[in-house]
Amino acid sequence: MRTTLLRAFLLGASIYAVPALAQDSDTMVIQTQVPPYCSELSISSTPMNLGTLTGATGQIVSTFNGTETERELAASFYCNAPSKVTIKAEPLRHDTVAIVGDASSFTNRVDYTAQLKWRDLTGSANSTLANATEINATQANIGQLKLTLSDPTVSNNLRPIAGSYAGQVRLTISLAQ
Repeated sequence: MRTTLLRAFLLGASIYAVPALAQDSDTMVIQTQVPPYCSELSISSTPMNLGTLTGATGQIVSTFNGTETERELAASFYCNAPSKVTIKAEPLRHDTVAIVGDASSFTNRVDYTAQLKWRDLTGSANSTLANATEINATQANIGQLKLTLSDPTVSNNLRPIAGSYAGQVRLTISLAQ
């Protein structure tokens, strides 16, 4: 009886069997996008120590002699699209003396050069300039971001007055528009 049922089932199944269709293939396109992005820049708030600004005669030194005239701002900063870097050096100014009594001999301002290096891109800004310097990265870029301060100068060979001096370097990195 079992054998008869099995044969009847196989016979019935073979009546409804259809031949296999030929195989077919197609390609499906998939897509996505990556938005332009620059990594976050987090700079230490500790001031750079540029050392003493004058030599034995009270005249400005030709190079900063402090413990930190270079600073790594980021070990591996990146933008995955073209970007623009602006660097603006603001002069070192005396902390408390806004007006110098004998302006023909002394000054409360020291100028300098700030150089930024980002992998193979380099740009410099001098604190005597009113406008920022632009550095254009025409493609994605990744690498060390390093700031170097150098070349202290005063106008007309004036002597800086005694005291503390402070300045700023303003750095902006943005995606190119």
